[in-house]
Amino acid sequence: MATLLSFHKSILQRIFDPATSDLLILARGLGLRRILCTLMKICDSPQNLVLLVNASQEEEFAIGEELGLMGCRKPGLRIVGYETNNKDRWVYIYASLMLNIF
Repeated sequence: MATLLSFHKSILQRIFDPATSDLLILARGLGLRRILCTLMKICDSPQNLVLLVNASQEEEFAIGEELGLMGCRKPGLRIVGYETNNKDRWVYIYASLMLNIF
């Protein structure tokens, strides 16, 4: 895993404040995946529910791989689509997992 550049660190410092519950919207480019994975690792705990919305299958795979390399807890990124049944969706939400919803 590549280290964060100074502007990546600056972005993370400005957007992450444990005292708030903020919505973050980022566009592709300039190391978005690295910033996103670092933020998801910071938020990786049973008390947090992290939603990643509208990622492509390629992005899902790459983010899941990078999170695994970063040592995020198991099961890591879970994929929730239209075919996921309601019971499983609620299990994921109550377990406070990292989800990609499409």
